[in-house]
Amino acid sequence: MDRVHKGYLQYNDISPGNVLLHFPEDKVSEVYIGVCEWGLASRVCETTPSRYGYPSDEARTEAFKERGSFVAPELWYTYGKPNSETSYETVRRRHLYTQAADAYSVGVVANMIWKDKDDFDLFKDTAGKARFAVALKELTNPDPKSRSTLRLVHATLTAPPYNFQIPECCYRKHI
Repeated sequence: MDRVHKGYLQYNDISPGNVLLHFPEDKVSEVYIGVCEWGLASRVCETTPSRYGYPSDEARTEAFKERGSFVAPELWYTYGKPNSETSYETVRRRHLYTQAADAYSVGVVANMIWKDKDDFDLFKDTAGKARFAVALKELTNPDPKSRSTLRLVHATLTAPPYNFQIPECCYRKHI
């Protein structure tokens, strides 16, 4: 996703169902991660409103329970009656997809994948594991202004002393 953001794109739909994991049989310690279903992706310069607006708090709460918590908090909103200050058309322009929202979703999905497990191929020592946990926490900060970027997390984790190995490409195994 860092490469997507470097290309001034945002994915806008990161969820467990859109993440592809490939575990090569000949490289036990490697996993290739990709994403599918690019229908909601947009350019950073576009103002793409969130699709998580609901006519009532109850409807929003129910949708949140159904769709999961992988959507950044700032994308959820409730709108009011037409032709009011809280109308759908007015409020949705205040809740735009951003790279910060993508970063939040990446952090949530990564937390779901690793779940605090000891992966000695990924985490060379306890300091690396601790820094990885901090990075995920920074990505899932509810405040988008305080949330870390994927670029910063990537740079931190791949630099000394952590030196995480990030795959350069993703591919799907031919079945």
